[in-house]
Amino acid sequence: MFKRWMSSTAIVMMIAAVLLAGCSGTGTGKGTGTGSTGTNKTDAETSKGKDAKPVTIKIYTWYNLENEKFDIVKQEFEKEYPNIKLEYVSAGDNNATEHLKKVDLAAASGEDMDVIMFSSPAHYVQRLALGMLEPLDDYINKDGFKFDDEYVVNTKENGKYYGLPGKSVNFFVAINENHLKEAGLTLPTDWTWDEFLDYAKKMTKLDGEKKRYGTYFHTWTNPFAMLALANQSENAYLVTDDSKAANITNPAMRKSLEIRLQAEKDKSATPYAEVLSQKLNYRPQYFNQDASMILTGTFLIPEVGGTEKVPATFKTVFAPYPKINKEDKNTTTVSSDFVTMYSKSKHKEEAYTFIRWFTTKGLMVQGRNIPSWKGANMEEVLDKIIAATANPAMVDKESALNFLKNSVMNPVKNPPAYSAEVEKIMQEEFDLMMLKGQDIDKTINTAQEKIQKLVESNQ
Repeated sequence: MFKRWMSSTAIVMMIAAVLLAGCSGTGTGKGTGTGSTGTNKTDAETSKGKDAKPVTIKIYTWYNLENEKFDIVKQEFEKEYPNIKLEYVSAGDNNATEHLKKVDLAAASGEDMDVIMFSSPAHYVQRLALGMLEPLDDYINKDGFKFDDEYVVNTKENGKYYGLPGKSVNFFVAINENHLKEAGLTLPTDWTWDEFLDYAKKMTKLDGEKKRYGTYFHTWTNPFAMLALANQSENAYLVTDDSKAANITNPAMRKSLEIRLQAEKDKSATPYAEVLSQKLNYRPQYFNQDASMILTGTFLIPEVGGTEKVPATFKTVFAPYPKINKEDKNTTTVSSDFVTMYSKSKHKEEAYTFIRWFTTKGLMVQGRNIPSWKGANMEEVLDKIIAATANPAMVDKESALNFLKNSVMNPVKNPPAYSAEVEKIMQEEFDLMMLKGQDIDKTINTAQEKIQKLVESNQ
């Protein structure tokens, strides 16, 4: 949910034309018999026999294959399914934007694809609307499991499942423990947005040769322009859950904008103009200690332990996602990446076999992320993630586990297919507020009006 869709209109039109010319829109009805743990052999494999020529499936992803241990994924999967070989196509360096360009160009030019990973619900819904994705309902029914019994994140869209969820992404706050102690602050286990801003102010140091801000907000509209909106279990996006109305006049949206304006006024967050002009990124800002704490997802847990190439130089502790009112429960959003089957795949049974295996057993084998699969033991997964880092002592397991166990996880609803346009409108008004001094009322009212017109035009 955290990266903007940047594919061009021309590419989208080409994809639509190619898919309309020969896209399969329904499942094959052939399951793979992976069962609830994704360990049994596929129909295709058992029918072809051990001597059958292996089938190679192409998997498109944005992940850095080396850092994310996809070599182990390949090794373990092919050991279990010797008649299915994996070939990765990756943009590398965890660059989801470049990955989407590769996927769109491959679809437009008719290249082979079998499995496509998407980093957010928006990317998933947008490609689904173009007919790029195969429904998995027949495969799931053949497997004999109920989706809601197996996965935390629901991928259903238009009454069908077009993907299975991969890693679970929960938002929380990563904090440099040294900076926390230096400021005389205790690690919060329950705090509000106002307290978050106070912590940011107290950890900011602008004197001396090296500036250090208490926090850093990245450029993504979602979630960094709608921070408090994410506290809600319903209508937590820029349009309502039923996609019938704009949601900018929601009081939680006003609070979100007030948080950003207050941090800018206090000079406790990296200045927004500086973030844009210098094209800053949250990872270097945090790891270079230019920011003391960042709102981020659980995908960062293995990174704070460092690697051989980028060692961890300080210990990270974790706080829950801030809330609006003191009496509110600790809440956070739970989203995931989506592992899908290309609708024109030539190896659909094999593709599904990998999808189901990877979203269950595969993520456990990989040991890099917290799975959306309910069958995973959370503490065991966390132990494995931390143990695999270059310096496990730099990751505070206790505070991470406290967050995971004591926060109410609000599943992210799939946004409308036109969410890129919605976020573009919001971003334009947000920029006018942050950079040109447009007042908050005009920002809210103008965005509400423009987005409402967009919603109505898409009814």
